[in-house]
Amino acid sequence: MSRDTRLDRRTMLKSTGAAVTATLLAGCSGGGDTGDDESDSESGEEATGNEAGGGEEASQSGGNTIAVAPDGGFKFEPSELTVSVGDTVTWEFEESSHNVSAWPDMHDKISIPDGASGFGTMDKDGNQFAVVDAGETLEHTFETAGEYTYVCMPHVASGMIGTVVVEE
Repeated sequence: MSRDTRLDRRTMLKSTGAAVTATLLAGCSGGGDTGDDESDSESGEEATGNEAGGGEEASQSGGNTIAVAPDGGFKFEPSELTVSVGDTVTWEFEESSHNVSAWPDMHDKISIPDGASGFGTMDKDGNQFAVVDAGETLEHTFETAGEYTYVCMPHVASGMIGTVVVEE
């Protein structure tokens, strides 16, 4: 009889563990607040740049705004954005649990032109997985021409990578 009790306890613990794991995973991809309040990044930095990921390309005529995780997806939209030197790009976080990182020493997928400064939603020496709440924004003004490839650090393995091309 005690053997049956142990099996029942094991079954219950396995079921509970599976439910907790499913809940945690759902929280990583779940929809957050889609409010429109604007603020700087967690580090208080106002960044300059135009970058996006996700397969679509935008031009200046569509504005210099990149959606972060639109429709709950692991993408930047547009995935590629072309701007001119001196233009400011705004990343709008439609979901929580994401960030923007354009510091080349953070990941091998990140690249910026020689002479350009890195940027992102966290301090360079801070937690590379720090995330931004839905409804927040990041702005970066691009002063150096070239191609900037940026990522969402928690989701780079899922292909959450964007590019901003800055022309003279």
